[in-house]
Amino acid sequence: MLRLLVFFFLTLSCLAPLAVYAAGAKAGSGVRLLVHEGRGGTTMDVRNNLDVPITAVLVFSRTVNVQGVGKRPLRKTVPARSQVRVATLRKRQAGYPLMYQHAFSYAMQFSPNPGKSGAIGGHAYALPWQGGPFRITQGAGGDFSHNTPKGRYAVDIGMPVGTPIVAAREGTVVDIRNDQGGARPDPSGNFVRIRHRDGTESAYLHLQKGSVVVRPGQKVGTGTLLARSGSTGRSTGPHLHFVVQKSDGQSLVSIPFRFSRPVESLPNFAMGGD
Repeated sequence: MLRLLVFFFLTLSCLAPLAVYAAGAKAGSGVRLLVHEGRGGTTMDVRNNLDVPITAVLVFSRTVNVQGVGKRPLRKTVPARSQVRVATLRKRQAGYPLMYQHAFSYAMQFSPNPGKSGAIGGHAYALPWQGGPFRITQGAGGDFSHNTPKGRYAVDIGMPVGTPIVAAREGTVVDIRNDQGGARPDPSGNFVRIRHRDGTESAYLHLQKGSVVVRPGQKVGTGTLLARSGSTGRSTGPHLHFVVQKSDGQSLVSIPFRFSRPVESLPNFAMGGD
């Protein structure tokens, strides 16, 4: 039976200012578009395992033998840790296939008012690079690597090797690595770690060998040049891995944070469905 290839796009969309979150549940289980196909049609649910609500968006095109959806985007609010049906596609004529393309994206609902649902407090981090605009290649809760306590709220931003990396917040440099040329020995590659006055730390990973220009104990301000971007450590291509962490008594754990400005988004194909 003829079917049109269905494209799945999971985009980490952003609101201004951008709020970066991830799943607090199982690894890689942040947001999922669940597609259920039956004899009479197809249903699409969005499962949100994040700790904040999202706005889910479905856009359909090239629909053939389809009723139940139009050309306008479908938008649904999906509360934190819940599942909502976003679309139901039914056949206009039984015995013929449904044919369509669709694109799926979502945006975390951010409110600057800490008293409102979906709000996140704390410092708004400046963008930790110069130049661009660049794109997010793996968001918080990503299936590839952002699925451990240390990194589940991290974000990867693709950028050319040699892009200036700057401090996203003032603080004191507590650790660096500057001598790694490839994937080993440290999965983080070359890095800079900065401790802030509230005890949290920001880390900048996969930096270019020999590019780090700060030293442990040095105080830096927002925008201070730290290093140049690279692709050292466990990296599939040139990018910056940025994460904010705090101590849980035994180790550092990743925590939600927000940027003070929007970051452009890129489809994230590390997505699953039923």
